Amino acid sequence: MSIKLRELIRAVRACKTAQEERAVIAKECALIRTAFKDNNLQFRHRNVAKLLFIHMLGYPSHFGQMECLKLIASPNFPEKRIGYLALMLLLDERTEVLTLVTNSLKNDLEHESQFVVGLALTSVGNLATADMARTLVGDVAKHLSSNNPYIRKKSALAMIRVLKRVPELADDYVDRVVGLLKDRSHGVLITAVQLMIDVLKVGDAVAEDGTTIKSRFSRVVPSLVKMLRNLLNLGYSPEHDIAGIADPFLQVKLLRLLQVLGHKNDEASEAMNDVLAQVATNTETNRNAGNAILYECVRAIMTIESESGLRVLAVNILGRFLLNRDNNIRYVALNSLSKVVTEDASAVQRHRATILDCLKDPDVSIRQRALELTYQLVTPHNVRELAREMLNYLVVAPPEHREHLCGRIATVVDKFSPSARWRLETLVTMLSIAGNHCDDSVASSTVAYVCVADPDLQQYATHKLFNLLRDELPQVQVALMHAAVWCVGEFGDQLLRPCSVPNSDPDLFSSADSAPTTTTTNGQPPQQPQTNLAALASLRPRASYEAVPVPEILGLLEAVLKSHLATVVTKSYVLTALVKLATRLPAGKDETDDLVATFRTSMSLELQQRSCEYASLLSDDWTHVRPEALARMPALDAAALAAKRTQGIEAVGVDAAPPTASSFEAMPSSPALDQTAPGAGPSLLDLDDIFGGGGGGGGVSAPQPLQPQQPPQQQPPQQQPPPQQQPPPQASSDADLLSDIFSAQAPVQQPPPPVDIFGGPAPQPVPPPAPPPATGGKRAAPQIKAFEKDGLVLTMDLSKEGSGPTDVLCTFTNYTAKVMERLVFQAAVPKYVVMEMKPASASTVPAAGEGTVTQLVRVTNTVPTKPLMMRLKIRYVVGGRQIEEQAQVSSFPAL
Repeated sequence: MSIKLRELIRAVRACKTAQEERAVIAKECALIRTAFKDNNLQFRHRNVAKLLFIHMLGYPSHFGQMECLKLIASPNFPEKRIGYLALMLLLDERTEVLTLVTNSLKNDLEHESQFVVGLALTSVGNLATADMARTLVGDVAKHLSSNNPYIRKKSALAMIRVLKRVPELADDYVDRVVGLLKDRSHGVLITAVQLMIDVLKVGDAVAEDGTTIKSRFSRVVPSLVKMLRNLLNLGYSPEHDIAGIADPFLQVKLLRLLQVLGHKNDEASEAMNDVLAQVATNTETNRNAGNAILYECVRAIMTIESESGLRVLAVNILGRFLLNRDNNIRYVALNSLSKVVTEDASAVQRHRATILDCLKDPDVSIRQRALELTYQLVTPHNVRELAREMLNYLVVAPPEHREHLCGRIATVVDKFSPSARWRLETLVTMLSIAGNHCDDSVASSTVAYVCVADPDLQQYATHKLFNLLRDELPQVQVALMHAAVWCVGEFGDQLLRPCSVPNSDPDLFSSADSAPTTTTTNGQPPQQPQTNLAALASLRPRASYEAVPVPEILGLLEAVLKSHLATVVTKSYVLTALVKLATRLPAGKDETDDLVATFRTSMSLELQQRSCEYASLLSDDWTHVRPEALARMPALDAAALAAKRTQGIEAVGVDAAPPTASSFEAMPSSPALDQTAPGAGPSLLDLDDIFGGGGGGGGVSAPQPLQPQQPPQQQPPQQQPPPQQQPPPQASSDADLLSDIFSAQAPVQQPPPPVDIFGGPAPQPVPPPAPPPATGGKRAAPQIKAFEKDGLVLTMDLSKEGSGPTDVLCTFTNYTAKVMERLVFQAAVPKYVVMEMKPASASTVPAAGEGTVTQLVRVTNTVPTKPLMMRLKIRYVVGGRQIEEQAQVSSFPAL
């Protein structure tokens, strides 16, 4: 015989280990099964009660489902109550056994006891399926007109479930639902209002007379307004009073219903404007009940077609919420203001000081919501103040939030920058504070803006970055180091002259010291303003910068090379800067040659290759080419840059960082692909391992060795030997990994194929044919479809001019209904193919085929006897989910 429920609970609590508990439960379950099998009627309800406790502990209890139905069919109320409780806990609407209980529910709905009817209605409201709802809807609706308010309340709650499962029945019961609004019981009124809200959410079916459910419910708006006004004017009522407010639950429900009925309905909105103003002005805010009513009132005002003065009143209520000591209320206020700012920005701007104070709150969730709202408040008129506050917060922001914050600040600077100098000051300050966390695009944008600036600003930016790098080098931020090294290499000659700070623009930190001392909205002193101002004060620009001698410039670059923070990418930037300074600083050419030659024997293939190439370029054989090869980069086209910004940034709320300028691709190994996606991983294509570590990659291809083609005495310097005179490839290259991957056997003796569109002229066969005619026209091949999946189509248009490289124009088209963002396209080719990828036109592919994204790939096949193949990797984000696809193009048409 099994034990009592109380003894089972005591035995489980006495267990000291999980194993002991499982043993107790297993033993008791075995006894319960035996009792069920023996059909023990005396202790059935006790066994089911113990089974409910076992179910609460997380153990299987499905073997007791049939016993629930037997208890429900029992005439005794205690057993019926246990049966209904077990039915709602042990079963759900997907259980097949549930169909057997329909008849018992139908019988209990006709029971003379109100408590049995209440149990049946509760079960219908929790478990009714579509079939059960169709069967029982008449019995449930009949109780809406019961004389017992307890039954009417339960019936209204059950009708919510029934009409959700069978929405087409809603039109038949509109009049009965409206009739419940005349009930004198507040419990029935609350359930009736909730039933109307759910019916409106289920659907807006059209009745036979052409009216909709919403229009029929809108007729009772005056009654709802009158009911709400009566609650406001109701005196003390012990039955409904909570913290001095008459039935706040019913007031909240009425406000929610008015919100739904007034949405896009001018007539209904006009009828409820006065009562909403009365609620907003007469409700006390010293208790949570009043705050809940005011919050629903604000939501209603912002949803309906309310007057402008009423909207300002709602925003002021949210402003008062920001002064509350309760963090939950302040969080709700910030969240609501973020939704309101798009509709009434001027009213929210009045509370800007309070919102900025929330950036100093100890609670990180409050600071994050305040930061999001601050970002939405930025305009061309207040960008200086708000950007300074964002930089203040950046100093103390958690490391996991800094990358996102840097992207937001960069977007604000790109969109609302009042002047070129302010933009550079802000970006450099951000790099100095959080350069280790910001995206590579921020450094790219910084150097891009330096390129397009006027000469005075270029000199000032170079001096500023140089001094910051020199002062902070032991613990310098990586992004700041990269930007500074690039600017020193590009504009190093500007450092030889002194520089004065331009006076055409106010200082970024001009109002930092004048910021008033404030307290947070919860009454506590701010924790970080002094730290912020001290950190930003260290970045304040000097009145002037002195000229820097050449040894000091080269010494700083040498110190960067030896720094423990220098990565392979950093050293690549320094090598490129050194080779540029060889032409800009002739006095330091010998030291430059020595520093470049340091990495000839480096273990890093990238550094070794660059060192050898740059050393060859600095030799006397290339003196006539060096000035042009290392000339200063031309300024970007401002119109083209603005077009990129409009494509990449649709609004202030977009998370993407500003688009990178193509000028930054001069930095060694900087990828030309979009790197704004968080967690995008390394920029180099991981498919290189498939091709045996070949030189084809998804970014800018590695520089080819620069060395004379032939001694000057045998061949003119500007003449290049034709491809067929070059030495043939080694035999080992024919048996590389490509033969296994692409299932292509390398032929031993096979006639050369026709001219490949990816290579130069074919090798001369025997007998030699006539040389191809020199033509300057451009040949084009048919368009090929390289990839098509999930609505994304990639087509390639091939063209070739003369015997030069082949241009492959890749076009991405999105035929789905959702926008594809953060598009990253990468490609890998065999190592006998030289490939260069240009930046994509945009990183977002519009939906429904309304626009395309293009990216140019330039390839040259150095071994025309071998086929060209291309492995593609496409990554994009759609609907907040990152998609990554791969494809292979094994054959290309000949021109």
